[in-house]
Amino acid sequence: MNNRQRLIDLIADFKLDRRDVAELLRVKPDMVDHWLISGESKSREEMPDMAIELLEYKLGVKRPDEQSQES
Repeated sequence: MNNRQRLIDLIADFKLDRRDVAELLRVKPDMVDHWLISGESKSREEMPDMAIELLEYKLGVKRPDEQSQES
């Protein structure tokens, strides 16, 4: 699963809006919009791995000890 789909799933599971995601990651809401745009758009940006991992961590989806096991 790519980071865009992971983000979409987290937004749905936790009933977040784009502003919530932006506040949790300390980015501008426009950045979240660019991460969510479909792949056909030229203004789409790939969500960095560290951003999705930080969001999962803050939401309690991933614990710090799970990351060390993945490496």
